[in-house]
Amino acid sequence: DYLFKKIFSNQEYLKRLLLDLFDVKAEKLEYLNTTLIKENKKSKVGIVDMLLNIDGEITLLELQNINRHNFKERLLFYSSNIMTLYGLKGGEDYRNLKNIKVYAIINYKRFNNNIKDIIKLKRKNKIFTEKVEFQIFDLTKVDKNDSNNKYYELVNLFNVQEINKLDKIMKSDIYKKILEEIKKYNLDSEERIEMENIINFVEPEEEHYENAYIDGFEIGSRQGRSEGIIENKRKIAKSMIEENIDIKLVSKITGLTQEQISAL
Repeated sequence: DYLFKKIFSNQEYLKRLLLDLFDVKAEKLEYLNTTLIKENKKSKVGIVDMLLNIDGEITLLELQNINRHNFKERLLFYSSNIMTLYGLKGGEDYRNLKNIKVYAIINYKRFNNNIKDIIKLKRKNKIFTEKVEFQIFDLTKVDKNDSNNKYYELVNLFNVQEINKLDKIMKSDIYKKILEEIKKYNLDSEERIEMENIINFVEPEEEHYENAYIDGFEIGSRQGRSEGIIENKRKIAKSMIEENIDIKLVSKITGLTQEQISAL
């Protein structure tokens, strides 16, 4: 999860991934907060891989390498939370509800035949709503040895067993650059230690929203909860700075701006 987020926080790489796997030609791309705000202290926290605004359309991008047998439930939970957070502004009519797109990359067999499946909510084979769409790309359906396949380079990146053999497979400049990034975190011990240090700053799920509550009572507004989340991110950023982690990387991990981090 960390490596996926780290590499594809680069917009050039992410735009190519979206185009090659999901035929999405992104012009304007914005990274949104990957931690979904929960409404009360007992609710479950949602932490997605990537939440994006792609040309005005809210998009969830998820990678799942291992079958945890809760795939459809997780995507439904995430998309429902995203719809609540971003679907409408206060006072808007329900007819203005925004579309939510969910793009999932899976590395285990889920459906029978297709490399890519598009799923919509239906009733008796009629579309119930166009507001939510799931696209599932199954890496296992692609022959990683077929160099004529248009997914050849990307699928090998996701299914690498011996990383040094990929030099011969990567032909395009952008995938060569992505490969060098992957190598850093697989072969460079200092980079790996830094990655593990950063992962250790991520708190257990139940603690993520501790600061959104006062004396056991909920703060009455979403604004109050958001302020609690930001304060929590500041604490993580301070700890990372004390470990001399680069400020640009701290910004990517916490979502705080470099100016906010400098002010700490």
